[in-house]
Amino acid sequence: MKSLQFNFKSLFVVLAIGFIFSACSSDDDADDAKPTPTPTATLNNMVPDSGPKGTVVTINGSHFGTDINNITVYFNDVEATVQAVTNTEITAAVPARAYTGLLKVMVNSTELIGPEFKYIISEFQVSTFAGSTNGFADGTGIDAQFDSPRGITIDNAGNFYIADTENHKIRKINPNGTVSTIAGSIEGDADGTGTNAQFNAPEGIAIDSQGNLYIADRDNNKIRKITPNGAVTTLAGNTAGYADGTGADAQFYGPTGITVDNQDNLYVADNRNNKIRKVTQNGMVSTVAGSNPGDTDGTGTNAQFYGPQEITADSQGNLYIADSGNHKIRKINSSGEVTTIAGSIEGNADGTGIDAQFYIPIGITLDSQGNLYIADSYNHRIRKITPSGLVSTIAGSSPGYTDGIGASAQFYFPLKIIIDNQDNLYVSDRNNNKIRKITPE
Repeated sequence: MKSLQFNFKSLFVVLAIGFIFSACSSDDDADDAKPTPTPTATLNNMVPDSGPKGTVVTINGSHFGTDINNITVYFNDVEATVQAVTNTEITAAVPARAYTGLLKVMVNSTELIGPEFKYIISEFQVSTFAGSTNGFADGTGIDAQFDSPRGITIDNAGNFYIADTENHKIRKINPNGTVSTIAGSIEGDADGTGTNAQFNAPEGIAIDSQGNLYIADRDNNKIRKITPNGAVTTLAGNTAGYADGTGADAQFYGPTGITVDNQDNLYVADNRNNKIRKVTQNGMVSTVAGSNPGDTDGTGTNAQFYGPQEITADSQGNLYIADSGNHKIRKINSSGEVTTIAGSIEGNADGTGIDAQFYIPIGITLDSQGNLYIADSYNHRIRKITPSGLVSTIAGSSPGYTDGIGASAQFYFPLKIIIDNQDNLYVSDRNNNKIRKITPE
């Protein structure tokens, strides 16, 4: 009986031990069955890092997988076409109008941020925004008429304002292309509201942060102000001459260009005085740079200009001048130092810096990337200057009127130019009496 009890106890112990080993073995099998974590994708670089639309870029990294459906590529937040993918490489084509910005790759739900891709615009489409034959008529698009339009500016809502020079009026074009008259009537010199005011060949126009317009009223030798409700007053200037001072104590001689900096100070291309002048909001006028007509770099009044026509400002307080009589583009830094950034003798040549040539450049504007665009008036072309000083021709050829792409388009004395927040350009095409639009890509 004792022997039987001993055997039962032994059997129980053996079974218990076997169960424990079996359980441990099952746990080990469960651990072995856990899936291996998917390696995290990484992005190393891309080649090339610049180019126009359609450029095929190779993106190098690791753990991309091989399923093209799991990959999405963006250039400056514009989705690209993915052409192929391996575990270490993705090839994608740069989309049109991506412009300069960061590369972004989505691998499944993992977001990878890469370096900046520098977008090169390769095509510029020229179209007609407003205007038809010479005359005066409000209306939409080609139903409107201008007479030698010159200055052009834009507000934050996308409305354009035109100095319609030979009509002696200030016109407005809304984003849909509808043209109206906001101030001016017959040739003259009178403050007032709307059509009760008079201008004499208004040429330059700019807008401040409050929506006030400022006019370089060329043949009245004055700087005029138009409030948002259409009230026209004279801010500075009197008879033709040269004098610093406040309000009517100051004198200009044929002011043609005007711009506003980010402090709402005005800068004027005082054409026949060959100087760049500053006008504060209270009408105090001073001379920033320039002296006798000539072509000399230097600081302040040690510098010389020859018939400066138009001016624009960047956010750092630098001014850029279309120095028309010298066929050059000049820069004035915040210390008043004048340098030449492009142009040499009269001519028509692309190139870098002084290797480039212009023929009476008049209009000038600046985009968000620091590129300058020039209305090269007597060459009937629109030119571009990169921050490194490289000059190229983006549109225009012989004088005429044709919409089209690049050199297939024609202008006839393009005078002034402005850019919107989508980097579209708008040009006052004087002898065609039209406002033209240039769309990149």
